[in-house]
Amino acid sequence: MCVVHKVKMDKWQISSVNLEHSHKLVSPEKVQFFQRSLNIDPMTRSLIELFDKSGIETSKVMKFLSETKGGVENFGFSNQDVRNVIRDIRRRVFDSGDAECGLLLLRELQENNFGNFFYRVDVDDKNRVRGFVWVNPRSMNAYKNFGDVGTFDSTYRTNRYCMPFIPITGVNHHYQNILFGFSLVRDETEASYKWVLRTWLEAVDNKPPRTIIINQDIALGNAIAEVMPMPQTKHTYCTWHISSKFPEKLSYLYTNYPDFKTEFNACVYKSLTPTEFEGRWEQLVEKYDLEDHAWLNDMYAIRTQWIGAYTKQHFSAGMTTTSRRESINSFFDEYVQSSVGLKEFIENSQKALETQYLKEVKADYDTEQLERRLVLHSSLEMHASVIYTKEMFKRFQNELMKSTCYILNSVKNNGTYMSKLYFVEKATLPENCRRKYRVTVFMYEKIECSCKKFEYSGMICKHIISYLDKKQKIKIPESLIMGSRQ
Repeated sequence: MCVVHKVKMDKWQISSVNLEHSHKLVSPEKVQFFQRSLNIDPMTRSLIELFDKSGIETSKVMKFLSETKGGVENFGFSNQDVRNVIRDIRRRVFDSGDAECGLLLLRELQENNFGNFFYRVDVDDKNRVRGFVWVNPRSMNAYKNFGDVGTFDSTYRTNRYCMPFIPITGVNHHYQNILFGFSLVRDETEASYKWVLRTWLEAVDNKPPRTIIINQDIALGNAIAEVMPMPQTKHTYCTWHISSKFPEKLSYLYTNYPDFKTEFNACVYKSLTPTEFEGRWEQLVEKYDLEDHAWLNDMYAIRTQWIGAYTKQHFSAGMTTTSRRESINSFFDEYVQSSVGLKEFIENSQKALETQYLKEVKADYDTEQLERRLVLHSSLEMHASVIYTKEMFKRFQNELMKSTCYILNSVKNNGTYMSKLYFVEKATLPENCRRKYRVTVFMYEKIECSCKKFEYSGMICKHIISYLDKKQKIKIPESLIMGSRQ
């Protein structure tokens, strides 16, 4: 088609038309794959919005529309086009009244808690909401008691606006998930994370946790580095998140060198000290010519943030991954749906927090009132049944049973008048396969083990229990008690 603009008449005129196609024709059954989302008519858009408000999934919306239009091939748009329409609707709604309803609820919660409920709202230069942070008094109290370790994750998006929801979580003395605060943000930029972190710290008296566990999110990592710098706060990467990339990043080595995987895993997971790790890593690099392996070099550069030989030097409540995120996400799924608005989301998050608190109260009751089942009936086990919570006692019993397989040998002329050194090894293994763990006993009942289990988890290890048993100790030293009832 050729169109001419006649200036004097100020009119457009079609001068010629070629009715033959200049491209290959598309068969009728393939027309649906054309990108024609702009052709979604107003009535269909209204139906999509109605279905979204009712909490109906996109796939079911498509199924209903296919019935009304005589088949999917008659749409002219796809699932993604419907999702785009829903996204636009949600953004428009978020910039309108629903944000105000959420803000009014937060104000009401603050008034009902006599000003102890904390919340902040971030807005842009057009006065549009960019994010919320709110912290219940119970979360504040939980952080005071158990705020040594925290995890941050923004993968949860069950809300009407698909906004990243960031529950700030930790672990209590029953080894249950606990919530230190909530945040909703519009995006996952470094600036948004900085605002969340600074605002949350304001709610908890500007006392950062000793350890933070995150995924390898560059924006979040940069934000934490600035707001909670090391060494005051130790930044640890989720080991599962990194190790899940091994099959992809190391596929060539796995395929061509049968022994590499075993040697690599021993280096990463079985090195007890930084010195041992460094020696094994150096041997791997030399043996398999890995000097120029870009990904391994990157992982080595951040080794202090994910290799156990380094991370076990400090307390992390026994956590090396953000796997508790999954249980937190499924926990919230019981209370919130993708169709809920901001007000309902905040209300339901408070209900979830109440349920979590009741679980802790129930665990407290069980700890105080229920009898413990002893397995060895030793003095140490009796003492542990008194000082530990129910869950921590179960963990102690697990270490206690394992300790029965270990033997203790003192090391002569390898200590000082201030300390004594012992080697603990597993007697059930052949002698050439045994791993020797160093147990050092200092004055004033301070005891350390080279496995560092107590340092990073708060539970004494089977090696120390083996020493206490062989020395006929009837109580666990106070220096080795964490997670007690007190």
